[in-house]
Amino acid sequence: MQQQEKVAKLISWFVKAALRHAEAMEAMQEEEAVVQVECLDRFYAALKREDGMERFLALLDHEEPAVAGMTAVYAMREAPQRCSATLRRIAKMPGLIGFRAQAALDRWESGEWPR
Repeated sequence: MQQQEKVAKLISWFVKAALRHAEAMEAMQEEEAVVQVECLDRFYAALKREDGMERFLALLDHEEPAVAGMTAVYAMREAPQRCSATLRRIAKMPGLIGFRAQAALDRWESGEWPR
């Protein structure tokens, strides 16, 4: 499999895991949310190894806030300005998604986020 194909598959898998994570969070299914985070960790690490960060960062503009937000959380160290802008946009949304985006921003701005 060529690198571009690998990157495309990893991005697709990241999107699906981000959506499953959001569903688990909304349903307060902690174990499932943890499983999805483990998947997201693996996909993100593989994207970095495959030089897929440029295509990964395009997910910051994804139509699903859960995908854009999760992308921002994972890529904050690589693209802090773009990721912060995405999280600020999502933080204005009602519900858990907005709350979680604001919490991520607060952690970043306070220096709690490992840089």
